[in-house]
Amino acid sequence: MPTLLAGILAAILSIGAIDSFAQSELTTSSEGSNQDQVSNTTSTATTASLGEPLFVEEGRITGQRVLAVVPQPQLETSFMANTSIINNGTGSVVNAINIGTTTVTLNADGTFRGEGQGILRTQGGGFASWTSQTVGSLAPEGNIIVRGVTFWSTPPSSSTTTTTSELAFMNGVIGLFEMQIDSQGKLSVTEWEWES
Repeated sequence: MPTLLAGILAAILSIGAIDSFAQSELTTSSEGSNQDQVSNTTSTATTASLGEPLFVEEGRITGQRVLAVVPQPQLETSFMANTSIINNGTGSVVNAINIGTTTVTLNADGTFRGEGQGILRTQGGGFASWTSQTVGSLAPEGNIIVRGVTFWSTPPSSSTTTTTSELAFMNGVIGLFEMQIDSQGKLSVTEWEWES
């Protein structure tokens, strides 16, 4: 178990290293670059490293509340997003809605760490649940950058112990993701399957 945890943390940090490299490359080669160019470069560099995404989603923050202010500020944030999941086994795309809540603890240096949970529900009625571990920071432009790992599970069918929904392929998947949230609360997420 410690080896798995170390591997997950290394993977999260490697996404950050790829992002930092991509941002510095873009900044030094192009004056006046904007956030869209940085996002595209980051996605391209990360995809080259991790392969094709498991899914992409666009959504927004639906609510926030303060849970504590001492010893460190703690916030709860909920979101809803439209998701397109790519089943790499069949090549089909499954559309779904992702609803989740994350609790984050803010650090004095502007970074944060968090834990989340949620449910992904398809148009066909299938669903998968997830839990996550995240780290993040505030970017100079005011956007929030979040990176993390997601642990997916799908419910077994009532008649057997196997999963039968259109999301059955996600059962037991570990995902690595990057989320960007703008100052208006709009978010975009790309998640890759971590293949060990």
